[in-house]
Amino acid sequence: MAGGVDYFRFRAAVLLVTLLCGTTAYGASGDNAANKPFLLSSISNSRPWVGEETMLTYRLYFKDIAPKISNETNPSFQGIWARESVAERYIKSIPVTVHGEPFRSAVLKQFRVAPVQSGPIRISGYSMLCSLPQEPLLNSEKKPAENRIQLRAPDISISARALPEPLPDGFSGAVGTFQLELFADKSTLKAGEPLKLALVLSGAGNLFTLKLPALHLPESFRQTPPDVTTILNKESVETAGSKTLTVTSWPQSPGSFTIPAIRTVVFNPKTAQFITLHSNPVTLSVTKTAEGSGSPSEPLTPRSSDSEYTGTHAERWIIVAAILLLLAAAGFVILRKKQIKRQKSGAGVPHGESGTDISQSAANVKQQLFALLREKGIKSPGGLTRKELNSALRENGITKEVIAEVTELLEALDRVLYAPSSNKANPLPESVAAKAERLLQKIKTFDGTPRK
Repeated sequence: MAGGVDYFRFRAAVLLVTLLCGTTAYGASGDNAANKPFLLSSISNSRPWVGEETMLTYRLYFKDIAPKISNETNPSFQGIWARESVAERYIKSIPVTVHGEPFRSAVLKQFRVAPVQSGPIRISGYSMLCSLPQEPLLNSEKKPAENRIQLRAPDISISARALPEPLPDGFSGAVGTFQLELFADKSTLKAGEPLKLALVLSGAGNLFTLKLPALHLPESFRQTPPDVTTILNKESVETAGSKTLTVTSWPQSPGSFTIPAIRTVVFNPKTAQFITLHSNPVTLSVTKTAEGSGSPSEPLTPRSSDSEYTGTHAERWIIVAAILLLLAAAGFVILRKKQIKRQKSGAGVPHGESGTDISQSAANVKQQLFALLREKGIKSPGGLTRKELNSALRENGITKEVIAEVTELLEALDRVLYAPSSNKANPLPESVAAKAERLLQKIKTFDGTPRK
């Protein structure tokens, strides 16, 4: 299979580049500089607007034998937002020609970057330490030594363009081509019945860094804190997908209500102009709940005080509470029996120090994480952007290492939740579930004292 497909395999502790091909021929000696591997760096747009995303790529070029990578140093980002693209476990290498010489090339690192200030910006510092295997000596059983070399990628210079002044009211950092829509899961409902609303900004641009406009509801509507999610349609030079703000609300009184069109301003880098986007308005018809009908959604309706309940309601709540307690007790007994059975069979799922069963769906684990963060003093963690959540974690005494683990876990859970082919109800892979359990235990140890 000479000349077949080659792949790179990355490991967490030691990055080992391994060519997967049928036969491998040893080339010229490593002393020949023309045969040594080297790095090249490139950027998809060297003159982006402030806030506009572009792709930074580092490629490795080599001949014959792929070098073993033992250490990497990431570039330094000053005056720029950066997010590393999720690396594939196996990265394809391809044959290329450089100055008339045949090489193989593979992408090692890719970052989505966006300048946060105008003017010249230099990205530098990406390097790696690698080893080059040597030719074995004839009639020698001794393993030949490896040459260790340090490779450094060329610096990248960009010239960030300032957005046109003055910045219009309603601009919150969105740079790209987008459209704005407002959805409701129903248009007619009864008072006290739950209503789900979703404000969706979709298109291509800086979905990770922009802020969605607020969703203002009528005063008589009770609502949950907003939950913001970002979903990518594909991995490409340009980030494409959607950012959604979701709210569950309960209208408290009957009537006809209109949620007016939501307005936001975005900058289109292709036309170099600001554009005002408007969502569609949503009209709702809320009917009065029939007296004594006992709507099943009524207990979910937030109440301002317990004094609103009559004696009949109190009796109903006592019965409901008793039933819930019985169900909870029965569920605990069933769960405990299953745990004991798995332990005896040796096929149980991983357990942390707390003994909590973590064979759960991604949505359940995400809810557990947000609930624990709320206990630590973070308000509405599900409605915060990643940047806002990281800032809130730091203010509440969470270390940088644990913050990085929180970000990594949320991204892993989102990949499970929003992958087109995934079954959202399936248990998490054991590796992700174990990582979640360890992280929850770490967060429980923090006392909320700010750390500098």
